[in-house]
Amino acid sequence: MFKISLCALLVCCCCAALFAEQVTLKNGDRLTGDIVSVTDKKLVLKTAYAGAISIDWDSVAEFSSAQAMVVTRTNKQTVSGPVSTKESEVTVTTPSGTQAIPMAEVAVMRSPADQAAYEKSLHPGALEGWDGGGNFGLALARGNSDTTNIALGFNAERPTTTDKWTIQAASLYSTSTSDNVTTTSANALGGFIRYDRNLTKKLFAFGLFAGSYDHAQLLNVRLSPSGGLGFHAIASKMTTLDLLGGFGYTYENYSGGGGTNNLMNATIGDEFNHKFTAKTAMIQDFYFFPYLNGGGGYRGVFDFGLASKLYKAITWNMNFGDRYNSRPVEGKKNNDLLLTTGLGLSFGQKAK
Repeated sequence: MFKISLCALLVCCCCAALFAEQVTLKNGDRLTGDIVSVTDKKLVLKTAYAGAISIDWDSVAEFSSAQAMVVTRTNKQTVSGPVSTKESEVTVTTPSGTQAIPMAEVAVMRSPADQAAYEKSLHPGALEGWDGGGNFGLALARGNSDTTNIALGFNAERPTTTDKWTIQAASLYSTSTSDNVTTTSANALGGFIRYDRNLTKKLFAFGLFAGSYDHAQLLNVRLSPSGGLGFHAIASKMTTLDLLGGFGYTYENYSGGGGTNNLMNATIGDEFNHKFTAKTAMIQDFYFFPYLNGGGGYRGVFDFGLASKLYKAITWNMNFGDRYNSRPVEGKKNNDLLLTTGLGLSFGQKAK
């Protein structure tokens, strides 16, 4: 009876070892855990002793997963089941039988939970998947001087594997009072909405709608829709750089005799983002709009910002902006510089 029990125990141990999710490295090391995903560059293994581990694929000799994995082939077809690899072949045990797939034909493998999250990211709801934040700056002086300065900002983006929405807006309001007479020294509002659609891994089409109001420039309204093509020059986890080019239309209305302009323009720009650390990031964007009719001229918009997380969703923000118009209303300057700083709140992944 004892021998029978011992044999049964050994069989159970062997089965447990056989069906454990195990990764064997080329140097002979063996790691166990839950396989989260596999690409041609990384294998992510969730372990009980060290959390998630990212392993270079070139270092992996073979692995096996007793739990079902979703295997996506290069032709977009998927199969699901426990998997094992050896040399350059992946074996998937599906309910309908075993399939042997050359590793060169495997695009990615994911756990069912990771696959579900990926599929949801492809088609998020209108209010899902957004990252961003808002910031607020306030300066007051009372007594011998009476001034009020308010700066507001908002930015949000929703990227997926196929497209991306970006929204930005900023406002600056400043007044001063002397001898019971209040003067507005700054009252400006501007922003844009941009939609990108990936055509290839590097190339995308974009549509941009920008609008602004500027009391100091006597600008009642400026509306500028445009569209064109962009190029993902850099697309890493820490740094992104997009280059854009296209054509658009600009409608302007000025007070003080400035009249109305209807202009065709080219659109040239770039957007650069870089994360220095997990808590501190920089953004920079520049748009140049040369006019193609109406006697020429051009506009330029430059923005630079720093954001650093202080505590959870609370951030410190610094933003610098430059607005240049080669043909301002008579008596007004070409350039407007804006520098604001203050606290903000982030939402989405950035708030975690």
